[in-house]
Amino acid sequence: MVPPVFGEAAEGLAAHPDAGFHNTVFVVCGLLFVLLGVALIVTSSNALEHVYDYTDSSVDSNGVGHFDITIAKDMEPPVWIYYQLDGFFQNHRRYIKSYDPHQLFESASPRTLTEELPECEPSADMGGRVFYPCGLVARSLFNDTFAFAQRPSEVTDWQHVSVDSDAATVAWAADLNGKYKNVDPEAIEPRSGKANQVVMNMWILQNFPPVKCEQRNFSGGRPLLPVVVATRREVVSQASQNGGGGNAGAVEVQVPDCIGYMSGNPVCNFTRLGQPFACQDGYEQVSRKNWGIESGHLIVWMRVAGLPKFRKLWGKVDVPLQAGTVLRTHFVDNFPAKTFHGRKAIVLATTCSVGGRDDFLGYGFLSVGALCLIFGTWKFMQCLYAPRLLGDISFLVYR
Repeated sequence: MVPPVFGEAAEGLAAHPDAGFHNTVFVVCGLLFVLLGVALIVTSSNALEHVYDYTDSSVDSNGVGHFDITIAKDMEPPVWIYYQLDGFFQNHRRYIKSYDPHQLFESASPRTLTEELPECEPSADMGGRVFYPCGLVARSLFNDTFAFAQRPSEVTDWQHVSVDSDAATVAWAADLNGKYKNVDPEAIEPRSGKANQVVMNMWILQNFPPVKCEQRNFSGGRPLLPVVVATRREVVSQASQNGGGGNAGAVEVQVPDCIGYMSGNPVCNFTRLGQPFACQDGYEQVSRKNWGIESGHLIVWMRVAGLPKFRKLWGKVDVPLQAGTVLRTHFVDNFPAKTFHGRKAIVLATTCSVGGRDDFLGYGFLSVGALCLIFGTWKFMQCLYAPRLLGDISFLVYR
């Protein structure tokens, strides 16, 4: 004898929630969503934000300009600094694919031939020297530079504001675990017998050298006079650039005038307004442990954005900015936003317990909660004035 199936032998038990139960669920969920939305909006309002579009700001003959931001409310540290681009499509498929991840972390044996970097096309080399780093993503790096000075309401002179732009501060932790490693620019490339910085176009060293000369004195409204790393000439042959020997077709190339990159105590020479500069009289030399492709600014830029309007973290201010303070932002206009009909802006922002300033999530919860309350109220009134009993078959139509 085959025993009966458990489901056939057991008595049937099924819940039959009525309309009142459904209405209660909608109303309760609506109230919860509304309360949560209000809490998010109130919490988000505690995060302050200042946005200044400087695309059309005037610059001098050196490409240097400035603008002032008046702090409306006290901004407690940390104060995060972002740059914002509008109209720049980093999500284009051809753009995203134009980089070589191996070049970014293979520090022991760099790829110095164009045919070794097919992923970087159409921006792999120039004049036979491969770009380091190569590809459209890296080569389109946002390279405007900034310097900040503040004038508190009770002070009459400008004070320098230090900004922490270390890679550990601005980049994702996942991007700092060996994905970016500097090649020693002074190491000898075995195929050519020349230094890596001669064989390759290590343009990134000009943007992010191991030592920078930063202006610290802005008293009396002194303007920014940017100091850059000097360059020196090195001789390289066309045959060496192609991995062969010989000295035919020798040409001169410019390399950053720095030594001791990997020594822990690098030294660089500088120029200001095209003349040699000793980095003194209101300027200070600052050693950077994150130089070259290990710079936080490059690492942040290499994580491409999904939308044409985006923000990327540039640095952090660890001092409070009091209400009434005028923050002067000096900038060097290197990134040509107008050429692609784009816009660029600087953003100052603080955070709260739910992150940065973002009212969208709060208003989203409010909208869903309001819809739930409207639907629940409508069904409640329908059940009150035009009820239909559970199991009522009077509305059924038989054909």
